[in-house]
Amino acid sequence: MVTVETPDNESALSHNPEVAMELVSALFYGPKRSSSIVKQVMDNIHVSEPTVYSTLHELVARKLIEKQEKSRRRVIYNLTDEGRRLMEKEHFAAIDKMLASVKNSSRRREILIELLMQDLLSELPPQMRDGVKKEMLRTTAAGEVEDMKKRLIRIASALFV
Repeated sequence: MVTVETPDNESALSHNPEVAMELVSALFYGPKRSSSIVKQVMDNIHVSEPTVYSTLHELVARKLIEKQEKSRRRVIYNLTDEGRRLMEKEHFAAIDKMLASVKNSSRRREILIELLMQDLLSELPPQMRDGVKKEMLRTTAAGEVEDMKKRLIRIASALFV
């Protein structure tokens, strides 16, 4: 559920929270043309075009998304800084909730490594994503995470003794 603080600190809820989060999520990695983002949201969550445009207009009015009209047919939407903060907050809250339900620490570490892998792979060229290279990267990432954990324990021990 998307909650936005209005200027007078009243909590305002989007009329279509699922559509709002889908729009904000879609714009997280960069601006998109209106036709592209509307089609993407319609396909992903099976809502009508007017519903998507209505929510877009609502998010623009709340300054979570900015609208740039290059021409009548070329309208670009982009996240504002506030929209980006909202997306990051929702993203991290979802990860925290998911990890809190995992009691086994080694399983939590596996999940964190998988999240890290998804992020890394999205930034690598396609030729670097094949099975063998991906597994080498996963093994390296797991080792780095374990080393970082040990370093942080040493640092915390030194700081709080």
